[in-house]
Amino acid sequence: MVDPGAYGELRATVGHLAVHPDLTNIVPARAELTVDLRTPDDARMARAEEDLAAFLRTLEDGTPGLTLTTRRMAKTAYVPFDERVQKVVAQAADDHGLAHISLLSGAGHDAQEIAALCPTAMIFVRGEYDGISHNPREYSTPEACTHGVDALATTLLRLATQGPP
Repeated sequence: MVDPGAYGELRATVGHLAVHPDLTNIVPARAELTVDLRTPDDARMARAEEDLAAFLRTLEDGTPGLTLTTRRMAKTAYVPFDERVQKVVAQAADDHGLAHISLLSGAGHDAQEIAALCPTAMIFVRGEYDGISHNPREYSTPEACTHGVDALATTLLRLATQGPP
């Protein structure tokens, strides 16, 4: 058994699961699923991927009739955001009396590409449904969006007047 702590801040999500024939009382003949792994440590990501592949081989080898097929859909290296910009964002939120936390997204946003060109950070706006995103239920109130715009405007003004580090 692998120590889960060996992967650091690894997060894993099964975002898609489909069984066929998808009938209530029928044992599925086939299942499809996606596994999304994210961590800020590229070496630990490589280890997690290797261990997942080894686990899947063990399942296939130990289960008569089971055949597994895997395909990598995407891979993005960890992109750290600028600490100074993150601090300015946090100060802007404080200035507006907004509760905030620093979080590790790992999401594939345009900011990952911009970070290669200039100091970058992101501001996420609070959602109404326990952080659900990329889902039709995702919703942020106009008030929450206004708070996000306020924090962004204050951040941009402060960065523009401070100049380069």
